[in-house]
Amino acid sequence: HGMSHIDTTIEGTSDDMTVVDAASLRRQIIKLNRRLQLLEEENKERAKREMVMYSITVAFWLLNSWLWFRR
Repeated sequence: HGMSHIDTTIEGTSDDMTVVDAASLRRQIIKLNRRLQLLEEENKERAKREMVMYSITVAFWLLNSWLWFRR
């Protein structure tokens, strides 16, 4: 009888730990999700900046080439 009481105590503690672990994992997932969203936004902004810089560079070289050919 004493052994079954210990087993239920261990099982109860195990269930509590599972709840704590689940809550901890949920918090970690939420933090990771926020960080991932921030990284995705930063990546979009960087892609926009790169597109502008590439466009300016191509326009500069086209203009420079056109001026060079006109000589």
